[in-house]
Amino acid sequence: MSELPSARITVSRPFSTTGIDYWGPIFVQSTQRRSTPRKAFVAVFVCFCTKAVHLELVVDLTTAKFLQAFRRFVSRRGLCSDIYSDNGRNFVGAANELRQLIRSKDHREQVGKECAHYNIRWHFNPPKASHFGGLWEAAIQSAQKHFVRTLGKQTLAYDDMETLLSQIECCLNSRPLVPLSDDPTDLEPLTPGHFLVGSALKAVPDVDVTEIPFNRLKKWQQTQKLVQQIWNRWNREYLITLQPRSKWCNPPVELKRDQLVVLMDENLPPMCWPMARIDDLHPGPDGVVRVVTVRTSTGRYTRPVAKICLLPIQSGVPKQAPQTNNNTAAPIHPSTAQ
Repeated sequence: MSELPSARITVSRPFSTTGIDYWGPIFVQSTQRRSTPRKAFVAVFVCFCTKAVHLELVVDLTTAKFLQAFRRFVSRRGLCSDIYSDNGRNFVGAANELRQLIRSKDHREQVGKECAHYNIRWHFNPPKASHFGGLWEAAIQSAQKHFVRTLGKQTLAYDDMETLLSQIECCLNSRPLVPLSDDPTDLEPLTPGHFLVGSALKAVPDVDVTEIPFNRLKKWQQTQKLVQQIWNRWNREYLITLQPRSKWCNPPVELKRDQLVVLMDENLPPMCWPMARIDDLHPGPDGVVRVVTVRTSTGRYTRPVAKICLLPIQSGVPKQAPQTNNNTAAPIHPSTAQ
C-alpha cells in the first residue's frame, strides 16, 4: 500500500478538497397519478480532510442536473479548491447512462467551464483504478448497502427521499473519530459534525416506530421508520469495524485507563453514541483483559471488552505491533481507517 495522498493529510477547511461519486439508481414516485416511478441517483460528496459526507438527490443523469446538485453542495458547504472523481470507465456498478454522461465530451467541457469560473481543479483517477477512490467508495458502502436492504422495492416521494437522505447524512457525520481531549472526565468525542457546525450533530427526539407495521403509520412516520431501521443496521456494523481482533494470532489490543471508548447498545435512538472512559481493567489468569469497568455520565458499569469499541483514531502516537515473521501482514495505521 502506498502512502496517503497529500490531500488526505493536509489540514484545510471542510470540503475544500472533495471526492465525488454516484450511487443508484433509486426510484422515486412521480408527481402524476398512476405513473410509473422514475429513476434517480444520489451524488456523494466526501471531504478528504474530515471524512464528512454530503448527499444530494439527482433526478436524472444530465449535465444540467449534475451542475445543479454541485451548486447546491457549494451553496451549503462552501467552494472547493480541488475535486477528485473516478474516470468514466470505473462506474462498473452504475447504469450505462452514467458512464456515458461522465465520458461524454460535452459534459466534461461544461463541467470544466464551471470549475474554471471558480478556479476549481478537477482530478480524475486513472482508468480502471477504482481503488484510488477508496474514501468515497467506503462512504457509498456505508449509506447504500443498508439503504437498499431496508427500502427494498418500496418507492418514496421526492421530498420524503430528500428527508431520508439528509438524515442518513446526519447519521454518517455523527460517528465518533477521536477523543476531544485527554481529560479523564471528558466524554465528548470529535465527529465530522464538529467541523461542519461546531458541535456534535443531534437528532430530533422521536418515537420508536420500528415495531409498528408500515401500513399503520402516517407518511412522515414511514420515513422515520426507515431512518431508524437504517440506523440500527449501520450502527451495529460500524461499531464492529472499530473492534477488529484476530483470534490467537496477534497480541491483544492494549487497553489503558481513562481511554475514551464507545459502548455497544442496540436500543439507542439515531445519532446517540454512548461514550465512556475506562475506569478499571480486570485481567484474566493469562494477563489478557476481557472485562473492564467504564465510567459514563450516569455512573460506573462493568462491561466485557467485546461490548466496547476503541475510536478509530486514538490520541498520541500509536505503538507499532511487533513483527513475528516476514509473512505477517503489517498493522494498519489508525489514520487509514474509513
